[in-house]
Amino acid sequence: KQWYQRRVAITAGIIKKTQESLGTIIKKPPLTEKLLSKPPFRYLHDIISEVTKATGFLEGLYDDNEKVSSAIKDKDSKMLYLQKAIDAVGLTIGTSLSVRPSKIIAGQEAEKTNEFLQYLGRCAGKGADNEVVKRVRKGDKPTKKSESSKDGNKAKKPKEEASKGKAKERDSSKGRGRREQSGSKERVSGSKERSKERVSGSSKERASKERPERGRRERKEEKKEDPSKEKSDKKEREHKKDERKDKHEKEEQRDKEEKREKEERREKEERREEERRRRKEAEEAAAQQPDSQEQEGDPEADEEKPLTNGFHETEDTTPARI
Repeated sequence: KQWYQRRVAITAGIIKKTQESLGTIIKKPPLTEKLLSKPPFRYLHDIISEVTKATGFLEGLYDDNEKVSSAIKDKDSKMLYLQKAIDAVGLTIGTSLSVRPSKIIAGQEAEKTNEFLQYLGRCAGKGADNEVVKRVRKGDKPTKKSESSKDGNKAKKPKEEASKGKAKERDSSKGRGRREQSGSKERVSGSKERSKERVSGSSKERASKERPERGRRERKEEKKEDPSKEKSDKKEREHKKDERKDKHEKEEQRDKEEKREKEERREKEERREEERRRRKEAEEAAAQQPDSQEQEGDPEADEEKPLTNGFHETEDTTPARI
């Protein structure tokens, strides 16, 4: 937040300086904070045109087609227009400006753009300068102050410095002679070392080529000298192969036996379950049978019983006496 406030304050201060430097020269376009914070090309074109009309500064710098902002459409022509004004201002103040036309068109470096406008106002206050316009149209560019000051210091060197330079040259020539002598010795020693390296390198190459050939020869000789060993190796390989095969067959047989045992156990369990189920059903049927017989009773016994409620006497079947 503090950085943002400081940035806004700096921008506002620069814009205020621009308004003060150009406000006394031109009345339009309006020098508002919104436009100066990110000045578009057409706005800058209008400012430069108005400054030229009011003061005569940069008069004759631009062609007729460049004086109309709507005629300048592509990026290169816009950059050329701005570069002419920047060079003219730089030649007038005696130093180059850090602002770049490409950044101005992209809407960047608003602070540097405002600095250029401030310098434009100062230069315009001096009036027209045809010499500067001629130099810009010729292709001259302003130089930095540091470079011009260096050039001036070089031109004002005293004779003492020249004599010192000559003494240094003599000392350097002596040192060069000594270095050349030592360099020749180093060359001789270096050539000897290189020759040794070449010899050692060639011997190493030969040795590296001979090694595989020697190994092949030795293997061939071993095979010729000891054919029985080759036969024994072959037998051993076959024996190992047979062992692996037998082991594989045994494992397969073991797996089959385990599967068969599992199936047998499963079948036994199923038979046991079936027997238990049948036994249970038989027991349930036997338990239900006597209950049904008791409920039905004996039909003959029911028929023999007399129909009486206990109060009536039984009928007397004995004959009466006369």
